[in-house]
Amino acid sequence: MMKLYNNVQSRGMTLFPLFKELGIEEQIDQIQIAYEDMHKADYLKINPMGKVPCLVDQGIVISETAAIFTYLADKYIEKGLAPALDDPKRGAYLKWMFFCHGPLTEYMDLRSLEVSNEQIEQKKRGLAFGDQETLFAFLKQGMQQANPYLLGEKISAVDLYVGYWLVFAIAFKILPYLDEFKPFLELIEQRDSMKDVVWFQKLNG
Repeated sequence: MMKLYNNVQSRGMTLFPLFKELGIEEQIDQIQIAYEDMHKADYLKINPMGKVPCLVDQGIVISETAAIFTYLADKYIEKGLAPALDDPKRGAYLKWMFFCHGPLTEYMDLRSLEVSNEQIEQKKRGLAFGDQETLFAFLKQGMQQANPYLLGEKISAVDLYVGYWLVFAIAFKILPYLDEFKPFLELIEQRDSMKDVVWFQKLNG
């Protein structure tokens, strides 16, 4: 039995569609950690960063959502949600996984803190996403090239991860709902694993 330390208001909620797609929900012991308990000694022994989510699998400790996504999709690679290490699509798979975890969420965090485009422009050389124009261009190109998923005809874990973050950002008006995003997000929304993701309801409301 794996243990997932999480909080319902954390980024760990992105993991639940993956659990459903992999069919491992019953193999996850969910342990809710209140924010005020994340920096107590008992939890810091598990994750010294004092953050959730954190997955523990037979003594292996994995924190950071993209790392957990990658670990689980590889652990259950027979489910077909991750390209094999020698698959040519592996590069694009990892690129999208860590683009989402890095540049995209960095941009979202700055926008939620109401950092202006002017401030971003001044600091763009030190930012993972560069500037808003570059980020939007990358996303639009990726969505236009999706066929229909990011890696082609078959869904992968990275579609779930990118799809969740896109719909979250659009629902909270951090990103605009661009026409280029619609075919991909409408496809992702149809997955049974996404039916409990409330951000789609905000998108369509």
